[in-house]
Amino acid sequence: MNYNASSPDELALTNAARHFGIVFEERDEENNVVIHNKRTNTREKYELLNLIEFTSARKRMTVIIKNEDGKILCMTKGADSHVLPRMAAGQKDKIELTNVFLEGYANEGLRTLILAQKEVDPEFYEQWNQKYTVASCSLKDREGEMDKVAELIEQDFLLIGSTAIEDKLQVQVEDTINFIRQAGVKLWVLTGDKIETAINIGFSCKLLDNDMEIFIIDAEGTNEIYK
Repeated sequence: MNYNASSPDELALTNAARHFGIVFEERDEENNVVIHNKRTNTREKYELLNLIEFTSARKRMTVIIKNEDGKILCMTKGADSHVLPRMAAGQKDKIELTNVFLEGYANEGLRTLILAQKEVDPEFYEQWNQKYTVASCSLKDREGEMDKVAELIEQDFLLIGSTAIEDKLQVQVEDTINFIRQAGVKLWVLTGDKIETAINIGFSCKLLDNDMEIFIIDAEGTNEIYK
């Protein structure tokens, strides 16, 4: 089975899950997700209740599912800067250890994600889903209204862990950027990656080289930059 995905992250994670024995098989006629668990040799079905899409502002993607036992789970993946602050209390040691892993991955130029989940009370979910349905039908600032409601459920997560995925360049990207630089054209690259990852990618695509003096500006305001 060959998977196709809109995101290279999702494709890599789905293939990795299959490698470890959790195989995504299909979505049935009722849009349920069907998984083959090779470890227990069973087929598991999950009802997809909600999908809260990734946006550049949210920097995370969340799904709400119901398993065959009727348990409702809210699961999210996204940037550490936007997911880690949403963790439930009492996970300080686990978060600190995960940050160590994230720094190591970033220094190798890998793209990182944080994975987290929580169980949702059915009564709370029903109330939340009504608000989310209303927000999704809003005629004014629909995306903003949906984000506000999403905030209500995207809290108090339990940290699962982190992932690191190689960010492969398209064919001839390095040569193309090098030719443009040789022509005297100045290039800017905007990325949401961590600083260490961005620097490594800059070198790999030949936007940066060892003859350059690199300045790292890590500040939130003009006054901090001038300091």
